[in-house]
Amino acid sequence: MYKHINISIANMSYKQRMCLTLINENENDFYKIILEATHDEIFVTDGSGITLYCNKSFEKHYGMKRSEIMGKSVLYLFNNGYCGRSPIPIVQRDKKQITMDQETITGRKLVITATPVFNEAGEIIYIVEDCRDMTEIEKIKHTLEKTKEQMERYKAEVEILRKKRLTTNEKLIFRSDKIKSIIEMIHRISNIDATILILGESGTGKSAFAKYIHQNSSRANNSFITINCATISPNLLESELFGYVPGAFTGAQKNGKLGLVELADGGTLFLDEVGEIPLNLQPKFLELVQDHCFTPVGGTENKSINVRIISATNQSLLKLVSEKSFREDLYYRLKVIDFEIPALRERPCDIEVLIPHFLENCNRKYNLHREFSDECLDVLVNYSWPGNIRELQHIVEQMVVTASKKITCPHDLPLYLHQNPYQLFNEDFRELPHLEDSLHLVEKEFILKAYSRFKSSYKIAKVLGISQSKANRMIQKYITGDIDNQMKIST
Repeated sequence: MYKHINISIANMSYKQRMCLTLINENENDFYKIILEATHDEIFVTDGSGITLYCNKSFEKHYGMKRSEIMGKSVLYLFNNGYCGRSPIPIVQRDKKQITMDQETITGRKLVITATPVFNEAGEIIYIVEDCRDMTEIEKIKHTLEKTKEQMERYKAEVEILRKKRLTTNEKLIFRSDKIKSIIEMIHRISNIDATILILGESGTGKSAFAKYIHQNSSRANNSFITINCATISPNLLESELFGYVPGAFTGAQKNGKLGLVELADGGTLFLDEVGEIPLNLQPKFLELVQDHCFTPVGGTENKSINVRIISATNQSLLKLVSEKSFREDLYYRLKVIDFEIPALRERPCDIEVLIPHFLENCNRKYNLHREFSDECLDVLVNYSWPGNIRELQHIVEQMVVTASKKITCPHDLPLYLHQNPYQLFNEDFRELPHLEDSLHLVEKEFILKAYSRFKSSYKIAKVLGISQSKANRMIQKYITGDIDNQMKIST
């Protein structure tokens, strides 16, 4: 037996020599164990086709005990309907190896390779069949094909949803010359891959303008990935944006993870609230904006990416630069092209076209038929809208959902939307609002006007003759708090 082992016995360990000795002493048992453990069926006949051996897989394939075929011609299987055909007669005739398909009575589909074994005189003394069950492989193949089809369907659905998200609710509704000039500039720069910085107060529609730029660019059919730098934890921002390699840190996925930046390859990357990027990550963003490459967390090699970068902020980046909380070189890289979206109060003519637009959308969304009276529209147009378009959209939706009548009148609106209490009175003063409500309204109007002008609790306190802490409380109550409450109500 040692002659079959291509290894020097002198180099073997004691355990290896002992195992080899046991195999040599029990050679027949050893090979039998191997054959029985084989997943494929092994079927052996003599030269005339009389069955000499088959392993236990035979029983699974043909639905009969192997003892029933021992000593019988292989044609017994064919003659009794256990299989459609056998390769052995062909091997006997042609005296060469043959591979063929076979279907058995149990429904198994086999691929059989029959190999002749010759003696010194060139006569066939054995025929050895290796029978591979293709049924399970076909099932796996079928499952993989279904999975592939399902993945293609999901991919198509995601693409449809992505395009729908980019094309619905992003129509820019405007009438003002200020917005018109911005739109004209966007059409000039959309196909120029320079970075763009969009400025403007919160709620003015910066993300809508970013999507509009993407839709009108040569990248419109590729990804538009939004990253809100203010909503991702600083501890997770780097790995979420740039991804990580396997084993980058404890708890990381074993295969690593693609970042949002890489998902934008070929398309547009929108960095919203860009002023919130932590100072320690800004060099990495500078590399991304400047060289269009990045290194995943835990990685050692740079990855190149083809992406157009648009960023937006409601902060003064120059002020952040002067405060050393934002890199000057990153600032100038981001603002190769920049424009500011004016606040809604600076373009009241846009309010007049936005209200019908939001009203129509809400009526369709909730299957209702609400209307605003002309007096109600006057109140809404004359309000200062510190929350801009976002606040306007929420108010319209709130009125549509909560209104008890088809037509919404001024007294149905929240008190803070009115410029002065007298707008709520009838001409003959038969219906008067409560005194507390009126005082509340006047107080709020003072704070709104002061805030829109000074933007500082210290200056507001000085002008109104109150303490700074009281000014802060009133700003929270009438501005920040009201906007948050309206959003909670409408959602």
